[in-house]
Amino acid sequence: MIKGIKEYLFVAVSSGSVLLIDFLSKNKIISIFKDGIVEKIYVNEYLDFILVFNTGISYGLFSGGGDFQKWILISLSILIIIFLLSLIRNESTILSKLSISFIIGGALGNVLDRFTYGAVVDFISLHAKGFSWYIFNIADMFIVLGVILFILSQFILSKKNVGN
Repeated sequence: MIKGIKEYLFVAVSSGSVLLIDFLSKNKIISIFKDGIVEKIYVNEYLDFILVFNTGISYGLFSGGGDFQKWILISLSILIIIFLLSLIRNESTILSKLSISFIIGGALGNVLDRFTYGAVVDFISLHAKGFSWYIFNIADMFIVLGVILFILSQFILSKKNVGN
C-alpha cells in the first residue's frame, strides 16, 4: 500500500514539474507576444520563438475543427492519461515510471492549453538550411523524451529478462 502511494506520489511530482515548466514557458511567451509588437524572436540561425495557437494535433494536422474537435481532443488526451496512469503499477523501473510521468505532464500541459485557449500554445521553431521543423512547445519535448525513455526502459528490461 505504501509502495503504491510512493509510486503515484513520484508520478504526481514528476508530472506536476513538467506541467509547471510548460505552463511558465507558455505564459512567458504569451506575455512577450501579447501586444503584437514582436512577431518573432531570433535566438540563433537554427532557433526562433514564434507564437502559434495550434487547434489540431501534431504538425498542425486536423486544425480548424472548431469546438467539437477541441472536446474530442481533450477527451482523447484524458483517456490516454488515465491509461498511462494504469500502466504505472505494472512498471518496475524508475526509468519507465519517469518516462510515463513525462508523457503525462506534457499531455496535461497541452490539455490545459485546450481548456484555456481552445488550442495548444506552440512557440519553438527549429530550422536549418531552408528546412523548418514544425513549431512545438516544452510539453511536446517532454512527451517525445518520455516516449524515447519508455522505449529505452523496455529495451533494457527485455535485455535483463533474456540474461536471466
